[in-house]
Amino acid sequence: MRDLLPYAAQCKRELDRLRIRYAADITFAVNTRAKRRLGVCKKTGDRYRIEIAASLLDERASEALLKETLLHELLHTCYGCMKHTGRWKALSDRVNAAYGYHITRAAEEDVLPEALTEQPRYRVTCPHCGAVYERFKRSPFIQHPERYRCGKCKMPLG
Repeated sequence: MRDLLPYAAQCKRELDRLRIRYAADITFAVNTRAKRRLGVCKKTGDRYRIEIAASLLDERASEALLKETLLHELLHTCYGCMKHTGRWKALSDRVNAAYGYHITRAAEEDVLPEALTEQPRYRVTCPHCGAVYERFKRSPFIQHPERYRCGKCKMPLG
């Protein structure tokens, strides 16, 4: 298992070399519950908390993907960059050009080895159009699909 903080420090240095100013008060944490996202940046007042999925710290995961995710979240701490448009996009393009990264708005599917990704436990299939809805938890949607409609064809699921 990799240590998150040295990678975070390395990514900060790379942004420093490009003179990209990120927030001063940032804490980093490993999220062991994240199943579908690689990272998230949360802002509370002037403080930021960056959470990285534990699966990215596994030795089998790509080191480049870990750094791209860290940089993606660090860029959200820059002034006016909480959304993936305008200034955030311009800064991510600058980092990509300088270091050859592929920082994008969202990670493509199948970026982690299948052995590191947990598969959804529950599945509801629309009897009319065949649309499939997958969930990790046994939610009300899973327990009572008859109470819901399909997002594609609008027909009842139960």
